[in-house]
Amino acid sequence: MLGIVIAIISAIFMAAMQILLKKSYKELDPSVAFFFDAMFGILIWIPVGFIFGATINGVINCLLYAIISAVLSEALVFYALSKGDLSVSTVMIATYPIYTLLFSRYINNEILSVAQLIFIVLTILGTILTCFDKDFKISNFKKLSMLIPILSAVAIGLSDTLTKKVINETSSFNFLVAIAIVQIPVALIYLKIAKQKFSNIFKELKSGMKEYKYSIIGSLLNVLGTGCLLVSFNYGMVSIVSPLTAIYTPFVLIYSIVFLKEKINKLNLVGIITALIGTFGIIMIG
Repeated sequence: MLGIVIAIISAIFMAAMQILLKKSYKELDPSVAFFFDAMFGILIWIPVGFIFGATINGVINCLLYAIISAVLSEALVFYALSKGDLSVSTVMIATYPIYTLLFSRYINNEILSVAQLIFIVLTILGTILTCFDKDFKISNFKKLSMLIPILSAVAIGLSDTLTKKVINETSSFNFLVAIAIVQIPVALIYLKIAKQKFSNIFKELKSGMKEYKYSIIGSLLNVLGTGCLLVSFNYGMVSIVSPLTAIYTPFVLIYSIVFLKEKINKLNLVGIITALIGTFGIIMIG
């Protein structure tokens, strides 16, 4: 049950992060937000990891898996979202818990009860439905660029499964330290590819944080949300916690309806209801 609670907390952080980072992207390149992610990872994940029992040997054992996670779950996702139609790419990437479920069955030998499987499928289905927006077009599936978001979803599923495997062998806190370390070179490479100079970022930060406020807060929430995701792997099966962390998209829509008074389409509403039914079902079963 603890893993389920932490996974839902992760989804809440991710929802708030999604809203703030989308707002920041109007002013800044996404690579800048990713750079702030890496900085907060160093400041938060490394001390927290060692406080809760991380060891040098444990961190070293996690480094390879951390590199895989940084590339497959993070860098590839940024690349996928920059290719093809964004509305379709978002839907395709949201299918990643399906692949996590499949990989976990054969790599981690996670076997679910019929009731657990039903509620998890409802959660995944609801999450995917909430990603459909007014710009979504079936015809865009014919584009070759759609292969990248699909491969990205498969990559995230594989990455989460392998992360769970190494966490079972060491601990989530060892992995937190490892991922914080490897994110730095990934962030610098991403800035280089995006033609952003981190020296300019520091200069502008000294003159004032107004331009970066949404990116900084969003990145902080992302680090907290991702940290909760990794810790949840320590206390529950990835087949269960991965779909729960993916429900940040329904939370974003709920926020938009309640606080921003935005209208959503009927498919999104069905998705929210379906995802919540699945989530509450998983909570009840434990």
